[in-house]
Amino acid sequence: MDANAVYRDLTLWPLLVASRTALTNNRFMRRVIVIAFTCAFFVASAQAVRELIIIEEPQLAQRVEGIVLDPSGAPIPDMTVTDRTENGVAVLRTAKTDSKGHFHFPSQRGKTVYCLRFDHPLWNPLQLTLKLDKHAPQRGITAKPEIGG
Repeated sequence: MDANAVYRDLTLWPLLVASRTALTNNRFMRRVIVIAFTCAFFVASAQAVRELIIIEEPQLAQRVEGIVLDPSGAPIPDMTVTDRTENGVAVLRTAKTDSKGHFHFPSQRGKTVYCLRFDHPLWNPLQLTLKLDKHAPQRGITAKPEIGG
């Protein structure tokens, strides 16, 4: 092998390394883009699945309180519970469920019907009407939202 051939091979070596690095970076960027689009699709899909569940029949209870449970019967902590106007639009009061899934609102003098909404990022929002009745078989209500978000 003559000196010119060695010199020529040594001068082409940086170009070969640069082109190989560019190809590797290009493949890497394609993977990153594909993963980003896949994640964006699933996040958008998850948000689209959430829907408000409305229980039409009034729930009877002695007090404006209760427990929020998942479908397996486990309590759901940090669920936002809102007391709303009768049409469900305006929020009057807000509470959070505790670690055991319990919530409580003081009852308001003269008011016997409450519109309650339960919101949490992992669950479909649930809205129901609670009607106070001192002869109700239970002290509070049990809310069971469906998985959604």
